[in-house]
Amino acid sequence: MTDIKLVSFLDYTLEEAGRLWHKDHKKKSIAKAEKFAQFADYSTRSIDDYKPRHIHKFLDYLTDERGLSNETANRYCAMIIKVFKQAYKNQDIDRVPDFTWKKSDNEHRMTFFTPPQVDEIVKYFRAASRDTWMADFTLIGANTGMRLGEIRSISHNSIYQNVDGIWHVHLTQTKNGSTREVPLNDRARYALLNLDNLPEKYFRMWKFYRAWGAMRKDLLGGDENYVFHSLRHTFATRMANEEKLNAFIIAKLMGHRTLKTTDKYVKLVPEQAIKAVNALN
Repeated sequence: MTDIKLVSFLDYTLEEAGRLWHKDHKKKSIAKAEKFAQFADYSTRSIDDYKPRHIHKFLDYLTDERGLSNETANRYCAMIIKVFKQAYKNQDIDRVPDFTWKKSDNEHRMTFFTPPQVDEIVKYFRAASRDTWMADFTLIGANTGMRLGEIRSISHNSIYQNVDGIWHVHLTQTKNGSTREVPLNDRARYALLNLDNLPEKYFRMWKFYRAWGAMRKDLLGGDENYVFHSLRHTFATRMANEEKLNAFIIAKLMGHRTLKTTDKYVKLVPEQAIKAVNALN
């Protein structure tokens, strides 16, 4: 076997791209490989040092935190496995990671937080000396409905006050590729100001997953259905049930292209959602 101990997944992908994909598909496939390599500092991991859990964590991030569909995540999965199969064919790795990925329908995985639960999570992170910044992420998610990737993309210049005196965030990196103006209440604005002073290292995904995983274990019994994206579900449900906003306005706030996507949030009324709404009284 060739010694490629120091060759990363992305470097190997770039080296083999011409053999892996037709020129019409090569650019998009490399872009997917870059996202995988950048996730949780995987860029420093050699291609022969991946386990199934590393791929699984990335795909969960795509669906649970970025809100991508299972179909889109499966395309990422196909790209990743194709690179590993090529490395195995070239005898550069001993085996292809034995990986299978199954996700239930997104509606079945929707989870919500009650306001007391959000406050408890914030309190938990405030008390954790190395993870106090996660309290601000939680507050922003619960009060704006922004996706994790959108929050991480915000710069100081993105925050502005309009002529009516209302603070907003101007988002350019959204799931559907369109820009979006997100209004900020005081809790979200002050939390963003706190994040604005953080060094870049705090925005690395492995730090986020370590902190969220510890909180989920301590407060939520380790239930993996409770992801950061649950804060987005919570926000949409509260806007529909507490503020009585119509689907069109909620779609604008959430950055949905169609009302069909919004219906998934506002028409979902399982017992858990009802419990969350009742807790607002």
